[in-house]
Amino acid sequence: MGHAADVWAKMSGMLESGDLEDLPSLYDIDAVYLEPYNPPHNGNLLIHAYIKDYLSGKDDVAIEEKRVIEGVDDRSLAVEWTISYTAGGRRWNELPRATFIEFDDAGLITYQRDYS
Repeated sequence: MGHAADVWAKMSGMLESGDLEDLPSLYDIDAVYLEPYNPPHNGNLLIHAYIKDYLSGKDDVAIEEKRVIEGVDDRSLAVEWTISYTAGGRRWNELPRATFIEFDDAGLITYQRDYS
């Protein structure tokens, strides 16, 4: 497992635990986070704020990787995964997601696109 997969493991662990304090350290200060139906989130602090807001009200978050593909240069990553959580008194199970990430020379995320 290379750097890209290590970063994904850290990120998914943070999402599951809800402890997002170190999340901005995974992203370049000018990183871009894109997903359907929302405008771009620009910068590590706005990305952190968005993800923190997204997870608010969700308990017992579980993430399961279906497929993790690292680029040969360790500067890109594709992950097919599912997220499950409890919200509003209901359990949401295995909602499919896909994430594509690019890294800079320092190993920080510069670009992330999520699909749901």
